[in-house]
Amino acid sequence: MACGASATRCHRVGIVKTAGLSLDQAPPIDIPFKFFLTASLFSVIIGLLLIVKGEEVFLSRWTPLALGITHLITIGFLAQVMTGAMIQLLPVLAGSPIPAVITISRIIHLSLLSGAILLVTGFIFSHRFSLFAGAGLLAAAFTLFLIAALISLVSSGIRHNNAVSLGLGWLAIVPAVAIGIYLAMGLTGIASVSDMSRLTAIHLSWGVLGWVGIVLFATVFQLIPIFYVTKEIPTHIRHIAFAVIFSLLILYSLSHVIASRLFENSLVLIVMLFLLLGITVLYAIHRRKRKILDITLLFVLTGLVFLVLAAIVWVVGDYDLIVGVLLLGGVCLTIPIGIIYKVIPFLCWFHLQSLQVKQEKFSYSLPSMKHFISDKDAKRHYYLHVGAIFMVIISIVFPGPIVRLSGIVFSLSSIYFLKNVLFAFLAFRREQKALYV
Repeated sequence: MACGASATRCHRVGIVKTAGLSLDQAPPIDIPFKFFLTASLFSVIIGLLLIVKGEEVFLSRWTPLALGITHLITIGFLAQVMTGAMIQLLPVLAGSPIPAVITISRIIHLSLLSGAILLVTGFIFSHRFSLFAGAGLLAAAFTLFLIAALISLVSSGIRHNNAVSLGLGWLAIVPAVAIGIYLAMGLTGIASVSDMSRLTAIHLSWGVLGWVGIVLFATVFQLIPIFYVTKEIPTHIRHIAFAVIFSLLILYSLSHVIASRLFENSLVLIVMLFLLLGITVLYAIHRRKRKILDITLLFVLTGLVFLVLAAIVWVVGDYDLIVGVLLLGGVCLTIPIGIIYKVIPFLCWFHLQSLQVKQEKFSYSLPSMKHFISDKDAKRHYYLHVGAIFMVIISIVFPGPIVRLSGIVFSLSSIYFLKNVLFAFLAFRREQKALYV
């Protein structure tokens, strides 16, 4: 990156460590924006469902609506965000582009989009065909992504220090999807599934703790030093921690067929490991060189606090719904949003800077990264988002009119997120057009 070309340019970009990144391999910026915008739309749908049928969500975590909202978060929001981000970041990290990235990304995006809609429709309306068709499309999307990612890594010949961690995280999606398809077959009557509640818990563990947890923390470990100038967490510590988590998930899965207290308690060890990883991130942030509390960093810190709260509530007693809200809403939505608010402005600036060099328009003044998503807009969304999470939790403890109010606040938060991402894309397009004139 040509950030060193001038002091003024570096000042506009901020201090960003890009050593070891192959920024010239980045795919078109339309790709991550497409995934991020779709994710925000799914988030809006969650809020609308809370407004219309919020009371049903909090009856039990096994209600059709609760299952539907759970998958709206994991498949509708997180799958879009994580695959979109990885399609953008993997070539940068590995130094080798994903083959036919535009075509591949379109197929993956549409498969995830249609698969999530069909799956959630199947849950909410107990529609067997939609449930099974959605599961099949999602399996196809993840399979295509994993194949494309593997080709990129193999062809690069580069072993990035975060490749093992990310690889374990994405490998965890395989049992999560496989068990999910089996459960869908059980719900549709195609197969006879015994002890569905235990198998569902294993499915969620691979999806939330294995896939989301490992990939999310591996991404945080990668981006925190780059964007916030912290010390890097030693590679061997990351690899060992994620390998142990993956192994413990295997042991927990075996508890479905082998009655063993050790296997069942492996879930407790996984939670403790994630807590240790969260504390490690918090310590690295505390020891960072630049002590400015960036609003995007506040999203990450708040997500880690929600993780601690979820662990405490889980240990204290049987409050599955509250733990679910803290994990899915508090951690799995909050941290990715903070990362997106940091990554999008950087990507916009980088692509414009590359275009400026290509067009040889060096007299053109590039906008600052805050031009695309301002601190004020990110801060407003932060208050709406955190307020919505706490209101949903209050709705569980004191069900009543506040349920719909929590849905309204969640919807406003999601719409504001959609607005921020969309406006960032439109701002990028305006600057891009100006460079072509």
